[in-house]
Amino acid sequence: MLAFQFEIVTNATPPPGITRAKDAPRIVQLPAPRLKEYLADSAMWISPGSGDKEGGPTHPPKWVVQAVDARGEWASIPPIEGVIESPVIRADGSVVQTPGYDEASGLFYRPMIDFPPTPSKPSQDAARKAADDLLEVVEDFPFASSYHRGGWLSAVLTPLARFAFHGPTTLHLIDSNTRGTGKGLLADTVGLIVQGRTTPRMTAPGTDDEFRKRITAIALAAETLILIDNIEGALGCPALDAALTSTSWSDRLLGRSEMVTNIPLSVVWMATGNNVQLQADTARRTLHIRLESPEERPEERQDFHHAKLLEWVQRERPRLVAAALTILSGYCAAGRPNMGLKPWGSFDAWSDLVRSAITWAGVDDPGETRTELNATADSEGNALRRLIEGWAALDEDGHGLTVASVIDAIDWHLKQNTTMPQDYQTVRDAIIELVPAKGNQLPAARSVGMKFTKFRRRVVNGQYLDVRDGREGNYWFVRKVKENG
Repeated sequence: MLAFQFEIVTNATPPPGITRAKDAPRIVQLPAPRLKEYLADSAMWISPGSGDKEGGPTHPPKWVVQAVDARGEWASIPPIEGVIESPVIRADGSVVQTPGYDEASGLFYRPMIDFPPTPSKPSQDAARKAADDLLEVVEDFPFASSYHRGGWLSAVLTPLARFAFHGPTTLHLIDSNTRGTGKGLLADTVGLIVQGRTTPRMTAPGTDDEFRKRITAIALAAETLILIDNIEGALGCPALDAALTSTSWSDRLLGRSEMVTNIPLSVVWMATGNNVQLQADTARRTLHIRLESPEERPEERQDFHHAKLLEWVQRERPRLVAAALTILSGYCAAGRPNMGLKPWGSFDAWSDLVRSAITWAGVDDPGETRTELNATADSEGNALRRLIEGWAALDEDGHGLTVASVIDAIDWHLKQNTTMPQDYQTVRDAIIELVPAKGNQLPAARSVGMKFTKFRRRVVNGQYLDVRDGREGNYWFVRKVKENG
């Protein structure tokens, strides 16, 4: 091969902010000296000489190195979509099992251990047995329901099916009611099964811009599994929301004016935290894996079936990977029957394969966790619900109120230093949560009005905010859905 822009290494520095094992193979962009070395090894370079100076062997000229680097794509050199360390499912349901470059998928398969071959047409009974084998890994975890346990199975199957469908995947959120329930341990079982090492970690960046830069670095490194660990506060921002519904990424390189466009983004995102709150747009992109321990100090538990779980998973990895592939390939071999699942907007391709394969194998649909998640973790949706309830109580006749008049009334009650009426308190708390201001103060009426515009006609519990023009500006009122019928 002549021109590589990237190479596979095992000693690459991880992207900024990412912690992962040192021996993990990664695709890295070739620096110019390394590209020059490849060019020198691929051909005999001869200098023609000039004047009295004779020609002879020489190094590749700088302009050649720059030209090869700038071109980027070569018709005779196939693209590489990623590096995998375990067998995975192709789009046709077959399994990548031969080490090296796989032309059908564009993947480079680089196993560190031997895996048993996957049968070409596993039966449904075999898939059910495989699901039981996998769920043995997590039998000691206090899942809130069987649907949440199915969510863990989705976290295992999704990376192994990631290149079998075109489309984004959900964020797999592992959260719990208290510390010490084993959220990080549960996430690491996924990494050990899929990659043979603990799951690469990052903390949630503090701003949308920082998150965007982190995602760009992750995309350039062709990372396939990332854990946002120990979330504090609410999770969600435009950059993360965009990444969760994208299969490619474009951004400006850090510290440079150069843009990179359409970088493949094949990350399976995971996250952990206690009673995590999600922004509204992030909540609908999230599959919930809830742990609820009845113990006051769950970290002191000792009654585990596998006391050293990660060591056991590492030993059993070939068998566990084979079990996961049995579920996926069996479902595909069966003709991908329609399992009658509720649609999941933006994630239909993932749902049609992974969710369907899970339920086909006899495990409860992890998609059923969405209703409870939206009711408890959607901080924005919960605040809007309270706002609508409080606003309707203040505007009993339904004529509408201006934002400025309500904020003035709340401010007046605060200055009186007396107990504020409950309806005003409800509206105040909701506004502060929806439009945060410094020092927990009331935001400007203009900012609140702009936020209200975003929520106009968004239905919550059969009601929504609407607006009409008036002499003093926009009058906001609450309307029931049936009134518009």
